[in-house]
Amino acid sequence: MKRSPRMKRPPKYEAMKRIALALPETREEGHRHGPWFNIGKRPFALYWGKSQSWMIRLPPEHVMMLAAVGKVFRPMRNGSPFWIYIDVGKMDLAMMRDYVTAAWKCTAPRKMRDGLRERNEDDEEDRELQGEAFA
Repeated sequence: MKRSPRMKRPPKYEAMKRIALALPETREEGHRHGPWFNIGKRPFALYWGKSQSWMIRLPPEHVMMLAAVGKVFRPMRNGSPFWIYIDVGKMDLAMMRDYVTAAWKCTAPRKMRDGLRERNEDDEEDRELQGEAFA
């Protein structure tokens, strides 16, 4: 993604990029306020330079629950009930991966979500078989 000369690199950009682009059909788009990760034309994770925060798209009931937790999560004051700010500086990579994947699942078409579920089940079966081979 090309950045404007005055835009600072978002926090944990490389980790967010690696996590998001590992998900099926994801692409990165440049925006004047920072990088956006999309499925088709629909963003599921983005950096909003004006607030200097990453945002993820989740179901409204999840957003409400996470906003009540606070600490790492901050609700949007205006706009869609599907978006919440996240403080990636307080997250480890596993936590980032879990929430970005949840945002992807919230945004992806059903066929794509089902394909990811099947792929993850195959990976689990492979790990189990490998574990048996080394037991």
